[in-house]
Amino acid sequence: MDYYKILKLDKEPFSNSPDPSFFYQSRQHLECLQKLELALRLRRGLNVIIGDIGTGKTTLCRQLIRKFGQIEEIETHLILDPYFNSTTEFLTTVVKMLKGNKPPSGTNDWQLKEIIKQYLFRQGVDRQKTVILIIDEGQKIPIFCLEVLREFLNYETNEYKLLQIVIFAQKEFENTIKKYANLADRINLYHYLKPLNFRDTRQMIRYRLEKSSDKYKTYTFFSLPALLAIYFSTGGYPRKNINLCHRCILTMILQNKSVVDLLLVRSCLQRAFPNRAPKMKKISIAVAISFLLAVAVFWFAGAGNLKLPAFVKIKKSSLSFYNKTPAAVPAVIKPQPLAAVSDTPAAEEDFASTPDESPLLEIPSAAEAAKGENQTSAGVSEQASDATTKQMGYDQILGRVTLKRNETLSGLIKNIYGNFNSKHFKSLILANPHIEDPDIVKIGQTILFPAIPIAVSPLPQNVWWVSLGDKDSLEDALQVIRALPKNGPPIRLVPYWNQRNGTKFALLHKKYFLNKSEALKQLQRLPASFSSRASLLASWDENTVFFADPFFGRRPIKTKRVIN
Repeated sequence: MDYYKILKLDKEPFSNSPDPSFFYQSRQHLECLQKLELALRLRRGLNVIIGDIGTGKTTLCRQLIRKFGQIEEIETHLILDPYFNSTTEFLTTVVKMLKGNKPPSGTNDWQLKEIIKQYLFRQGVDRQKTVILIIDEGQKIPIFCLEVLREFLNYETNEYKLLQIVIFAQKEFENTIKKYANLADRINLYHYLKPLNFRDTRQMIRYRLEKSSDKYKTYTFFSLPALLAIYFSTGGYPRKNINLCHRCILTMILQNKSVVDLLLVRSCLQRAFPNRAPKMKKISIAVAISFLLAVAVFWFAGAGNLKLPAFVKIKKSSLSFYNKTPAAVPAVIKPQPLAAVSDTPAAEEDFASTPDESPLLEIPSAAEAAKGENQTSAGVSEQASDATTKQMGYDQILGRVTLKRNETLSGLIKNIYGNFNSKHFKSLILANPHIEDPDIVKIGQTILFPAIPIAVSPLPQNVWWVSLGDKDSLEDALQVIRALPKNGPPIRLVPYWNQRNGTKFALLHKKYFLNKSEALKQLQRLPASFSSRASLLASWDENTVFFADPFFGRRPIKTKRVIN
């Protein structure tokens, strides 16, 4: 009988095989996948992922193949062991992988490259397919193979590379890249994987236990001190965590116990590493100190009659807060206030879009939220200054949105925050722990959108917006955008907060104007159903906190002065 059946599990929770179904989306792994997906869809060429042994590179590799394997327009190929004895052997392998059969015997290197080039042009240009070559264990790649990969990157159109290359490698590959500068210059994405922190280590263990059962029950085989000991002894490396947890579960069964405790973890470590007894003692001491600190934090956070000093800041980690009424929190970044503008018209110029970078929202713990609405979630006493209180006036949640047909998370993020980036996406996932797979969301599902303040830099000249009115709720504002006819005016949403109005959702014309007369013309061109409530907006209240950049989408392009 398999050991996991004794625990009423359906499959082994701590298998050392890179099973994609056991992939735990830690923050850094999710970020890496997002960056890779964006780079591959944009067909940017070469991407390199570096990480120590056991940081999850192979699992990420399989997850990437699984993600793109269901997309007809994307073609993926995997090289597990990239060590080759000659250039001919490498090229022959690539040809067989792409075309499905070996090239004729006696084909020279130039002919092999031509076969590959013609195949890539046929797939990438004629059939509009994205061809991806994924290489695992990249530290084994010989130099002559790197030269071939560099040549592959020369197969391109005016807009994109025909072959997308992803290399997963250990840290020694960094030295190879430094020596081979001709390839380093062509790297589009260079991402470094680090070990997990304690929170992700704990969540990964719990996630694997839940995934090993079809019933998705919550299993607590590991005590908190045991989890701390596992983290300190493995350093947060996923593979080491899995191997040690497997050993602990087996020992728990053999000793007829129901929980893995600190002593059991320590005995497993001593048997696995008998010459490291001094380190075991240090681990036990570290676990004891960490456990006492955790108890102290929860005690102070839960004691209603105790007040924390203003300089004390509790770590925010729990996701259960979002199931409760949101408390007020301070702005992460204080936007620069927009100065009032006069009616003096400014010269009209051309514009281009610029990216937006917004901060990742910190999440308060459940203990902090439990204090009630009269206390803040950052550990600040009720005697906070008036200036601080003013910055804590908006809710941490913009609103809840019910998913409609043909709507996606990325599309909603773009509509609400003005653009899509990884920080918006990560904050959304953290705010919605019920979303298991961001690519699979159901119609009617409720999505919670966090308030993510951004820094806004006003233009040096006067600006006018065509305002179509404000809405009091996020759902109402989105309903207006959803109901727009095809020939309706282009509208964008700008959520904001100020002391006078509270949180509002401004509906603006997508363009803004540096010339008042042009703004008035646009106002007059609006359909009758919109013009009755439309007006010109020339300024915002001082100290307005924005959750989408009202300037985003159009920026002045500096034109060169021509001297005759």
